Amino acid sequence: MEVMVAMAILATVMIVLLENHGASVRMTEKSRQVSIAINLAKDLMTDLETEGWPEIGEYSGDFNELYPGLYPAYRWEREVIENNFWSYVRECYIRVFWLDGTFEQKVELTQYIAATDNEQQEIAEDESSAAEESSDDDAGGSTTGSTSEAQ
Repeated sequence: MEVMVAMAILATVMIVLLENHGASVRMTEKSRQVSIAINLAKDLMTDLETEGWPEIGEYSGDFNELYPGLYPAYRWEREVIENNFWSYVRECYIRVFWLDGTFEQKVELTQYIAATDNEQQEIAEDESSAAEESSDDDAGGSTTGSTSEAQ
């Protein structure tokens, strides 16, 4: 009888240990995936920083060109927008996505890149003033259109 009780206690302890081991393996895998995604995002952000003054726009892709065959489950998006307060600052967002089972996971890095010389600042000011003129033309065109329709 004592042996049966000892076996039951041992079986219970073994089940708990196996569950803990399984959870540990899952957490290790998730940690590995996040670490890979963060390092890939850092690589993309470093590339963006070394390019110089980034162009405004959205770009996306996978890592097959940079790392052929190594990270097929990962993809990236890059968004560069003009800062609302300073025309000589660009907001840069790097997002790396991957599938974790049936759910898509994401890591996002944000970097603010300022124009470092007069040429970049002039480009930023020209783009900003062109965007303002474009929005003024749109607003002015619709006002003129409605005025001429009313007459």
